[in-house]
Amino acid sequence: MSGPSYVAVDWGTSSFRLWLMDAGGEVFGERRSDQGMTAAARTGFASVLQSHLDALGAAVDLPVVICGMAGARQGWVEAGYVDTPAHLSDILKGAVKVSGQARDIRILPGIAQRNVAAPDVMRGEETQLLGALGLDAPGEALVCMPGTHSKWVRLRGGTVERFATLM
Repeated sequence: MSGPSYVAVDWGTSSFRLWLMDAGGEVFGERRSDQGMTAAARTGFASVLQSHLDALGAAVDLPVVICGMAGARQGWVEAGYVDTPAHLSDILKGAVKVSGQARDIRILPGIAQRNVAAPDVMRGEETQLLGALGLDAPGEALVCMPGTHSKWVRLRGGTVERFATLM
């Protein structure tokens, strides 16, 4: 049995969720708090992250991958958007490195649909799609992602063609 190989973080507006993961997807530890982007913007993103890493005893060489609002303009480091049609691998290619940190920390971009008739964005849900479908999702899929801002996403061959946000 191997140990953790990376840290995954979903940093929303009001919630923070962190998992120590191995390469095969096994969870070795987990943290949750109400230190979302709004709170972290006041107290400091780096210190919030480090406090959770310390609580789990995460090795200093574990890389961190963050999705969600930490990559918004008002977040830690802006990680823009990948435009539709967007292959799920484009999310990983668009990761933005957080400078000034000893640890390798990357923030993933969201996906923007810039269609004049149906403009929309997602930030965090694209990473859930990546986890659910993988990089090489074959065929067509229509995915319903329930939540506060539910998304319906149309994919073909691992490419997000279009999506809609519904309350």
